[in-house]
Amino acid sequence: MKKFTPKRSSEKLLLSNENSYQRVITSILRMSKVKSAYTGFGIIWAINVSTIFRSSWAGDDWPISQTPYWIQWRYGALTNWNIWTEAMFWNDQWMKGAGRFYPLTWIESRFAFSYLRELWQYKLYQVGMLFVVGLLLVVICYLFSRSHTFSILTLASLSLTVQFRRDFDPHLAFAVMLPSLLIKIFLAVIFAYLAGRTSKKSLGVFHGVISGGFFFAGMSTYEFGFLLFPMLVISFLFGAMSTPNGVENLSRKERYFGWLFSIKFLPIIISWVGYGLFVFGYLRPRASSISGSYVLGLSWSSVKVFFSQVIMGLPLVSLRDGDFNFSFFTILGGIVLLVLSHFSFKLLFKSLIRSTKKVEFQNIDVAGMRQYQLLLSLFALTMILSPGFMMAMQPTWWNRADVKHTYLGVMITEFGTAVILGFILDRIIKSNLKTVLLKKNRS
Repeated sequence: MKKFTPKRSSEKLLLSNENSYQRVITSILRMSKVKSAYTGFGIIWAINVSTIFRSSWAGDDWPISQTPYWIQWRYGALTNWNIWTEAMFWNDQWMKGAGRFYPLTWIESRFAFSYLRELWQYKLYQVGMLFVVGLLLVVICYLFSRSHTFSILTLASLSLTVQFRRDFDPHLAFAVMLPSLLIKIFLAVIFAYLAGRTSKKSLGVFHGVISGGFFFAGMSTYEFGFLLFPMLVISFLFGAMSTPNGVENLSRKERYFGWLFSIKFLPIIISWVGYGLFVFGYLRPRASSISGSYVLGLSWSSVKVFFSQVIMGLPLVSLRDGDFNFSFFTILGGIVLLVLSHFSFKLLFKSLIRSTKKVEFQNIDVAGMRQYQLLLSLFALTMILSPGFMMAMQPTWWNRADVKHTYLGVMITEFGTAVILGFILDRIIKSNLKTVLLKKNRS
């Protein structure tokens, strides 16, 4: 019988502790590189959106910028109550005239232009709002995938897909309506995910109520948000699938239609249906002056309009002759962005290699992967296709919309395209990395 040897036991304990410390240090180093990659591409995203500072009052912003002086002339003083009264006046006019309901745009724009009178103040507001939209999309991508690589690549893709345009540009004009819409919709998506993820019914309903509230606020900012309802359905399903054995616990019917019968999703349905009934069932039939873009229809021209808008989120698609005005500062800025991109990608690859080089690749749940890919594709396609679908139903765009002429919804297309592009890059990088590591393991 072997005797107990404290020395060997202590050596094993020390070795075990040392391995634990190494794993912790490795994890810390990897996360440090991940954070640095996030920071690098976040700075690039900030630099890109800061291009807005080079613009002036554009689109509707020039006449709306006169709001504080108009209120002073009309009501005698610029007060919060008078600003609110002015916003409600315009909201009432559009409800009765065109049958539209987007009061938050009138409230936000009137208060913004009343207190952000200097151009730089308003442009800072625009830059900040657009920057936040990008960060929220990155958060959503991580919640859906739990992959820093995919989230970082989506953040990098935003700097390619978001492009400033010559007419009806939603990034630098129109009272920040589209960024405000997307912020509310993305927050609704996040809380829909949390509602689907939680196993506690009361907490799930609470998250559902918050999601429904943000969603209604989004539709009340720009009624275009009504078409983005599938994003909340998909987010709710992602949340349900993220629980332990989430996919296995759902039947095929429940995977795609279970949200219809979930009390946690009910507040979101009430928000969507309630808005639809109020606008399309009550306001539109009673509207007195529906014209222009608010007249709906379908023709063969709709097909051309639809497909011309689908591709508008692709990188460089908005470039035209004469866009390249080279100067010292533009060349210097390009070099800075290239160097920053190089180091950011380098940090991302190092963190990816460090996290996978000691891991043996095992069989993947093919059904779960297909489910994930399908839902993610539908999520992105909802954003890509909806703007073109809306414009295709408006006769005013049938002889005008093409790759040179877009409307405000193009911003939504850009963010959806960034998700698709980030996912494609993620698959390519991980597939190539897997091949390289398998070859090294065999050798």
